[in-house]
Amino acid sequence: MKVVPLTPETEPLWDDFVENHSGTNLYHLLGWKVVFEDTFGFKPHYLLALTPENTAAGILPMFLMRDIFRRKYLVSNPFSNFAGVCATSAAVSEQLVNAAIEIGRREGVEFIELRQLKESSGVDLPSKESFVTLMLQLPAESQALWQGLSSKARNKIRLGQKKGLQADFGMQYLDEFYQIYARNMQYLGTPVFPRRMFRRIADVFKDRVNLLVLKFEGKPVSGMFFMPFKQVLSEPWAASLREYNRFKVNNLLYWRAIEYACDNGFEYLDFGRSTLDTGTDIFKRQWGAEPVQLHYQYYLNRAKQVPVVDANNNKYDKVINVWKKMPVSLTNFVGPRVVQYLPEL
Repeated sequence: MKVVPLTPETEPLWDDFVENHSGTNLYHLLGWKVVFEDTFGFKPHYLLALTPENTAAGILPMFLMRDIFRRKYLVSNPFSNFAGVCATSAAVSEQLVNAAIEIGRREGVEFIELRQLKESSGVDLPSKESFVTLMLQLPAESQALWQGLSSKARNKIRLGQKKGLQADFGMQYLDEFYQIYARNMQYLGTPVFPRRMFRRIADVFKDRVNLLVLKFEGKPVSGMFFMPFKQVLSEPWAASLREYNRFKVNNLLYWRAIEYACDNGFEYLDFGRSTLDTGTDIFKRQWGAEPVQLHYQYYLNRAKQVPVVDANNNKYDKVINVWKKMPVSLTNFVGPRVVQYLPEL
């Protein structure tokens, strides 16, 4: 067994492993390498474990990031809920992690972060379990879920319908979605991703991406990205205009997403990353979604302690409060220029 850097010649082996191994996920797809390189200029370090027969036995995608102070980090994968090591055995996982550690030492990184879904990397490393992803197991028909919702939840969905909110699909709404998303991120006090990242995702993942929007009087007021992988439909980004909260727009948006997932034969709908017992977590659980623990593991190189990745941490409260008060035009200009220096996202 040997671990080698990914090359154009070995990319088909990576693709084959991702499509056929049960432990891979959406963020292992090679398209993210193109998206993050082109959008942010991050240096990729994609590691491939090869058997003597020259078949893939494991993968580890990583990107080299810098923060605003030029300190370096290796992350698998930045701006993703999870990615991490995936291998056919614990021994292969260990080889991949050891190869990553060699790169981290050579690059002089603060730490290496492995964002693992469901299971740890198989290597004994310090970890944080601050986040879960909420997974909804889907029946063959959405009506079965409808019957299981509380009367309060059903009434909120009906309110949006009565107010005339209409669902539509298609990447032609990308610019409208981005405007909604940017306004929502400003309200939350979080730097917005650049528009070009979403455009690049649409280009790279042509057959794997779709966009759901809700329109009021013909104008999009809410939207959600869809990205399928195997039997899981993920929604990495969703946002609504807050002035339409009185119509319970988020409730109808998520119900339309559930209907879409059921109608298209998916087994699970991944509602994305949350911190337990927060408002977002409670909202997502009302649909019947169950938490799946995420394991964020760290190799500490120059760093002295595991970084804080807790949504309840008040480290950035002052900055967030200032950001919320800034004009959207200013946050849209500044946000895409600073977000690439935030390894915590």
